Amino acid sequence: MVNILKYCVNEKKIPIIFSSDIIHCDAMPEAILAGFLVVNFDFETLRFTARCFGESLSLKIKTTEDDQEIIENFLNNKFHSAAIKEPTPEVINSRI
Repeated sequence: MVNILKYCVNEKKIPIIFSSDIIHCDAMPEAILAGFLVVNFDFETLRFTARCFGESLSLKIKTTEDDQEIIENFLNNKFHSAAIKEPTPEVINSRI
């Protein structure tokens, strides 16, 4: 089952990712980027990948080629590196 989410990115290139039930303009009225998103996490590489597509009708913003890179960089460098410096025993054991 694929979980399709929405995202918005502000002028500082910080994304927020949220439920597809929320309207883009309610989540971030001043977004510079917006669209739909599928996020995956690879337990082998400990990296997030993102697939951005579509457009925000409420903000009148289409997905760009830069969206995926901005979101992946944020998830892998800001979010992920702050949360997990090294694989925890739980992560290691879950791979076995």
